[in-house]
Amino acid sequence: MKQADRFCRCINAVKRTLKLRSGSGRGERGNIREKAAIAICVKSVLQNRGRTLKKFSCRKGAKLQTQAMN
Repeated sequence: MKQADRFCRCINAVKRTLKLRSGSGRGERGNIREKAAIAICVKSVLQNRGRTLKKFSCRKGAKLQTQAMN
């Protein structure tokens, strides 16, 4: 399985189960939920393997661009 597929599946799974604090968002709850899911998945999927996120897309097939951490 490609790392991009794993990253996109992680974002979708975390986004569904994430609970936000009250008062955060003000109408942008979906956007904030997605940003939080991306941060969690970068930490768990990429940084554990010594990579950092440069660019990604999950729309038409998963695409992921990373670079090695120094």
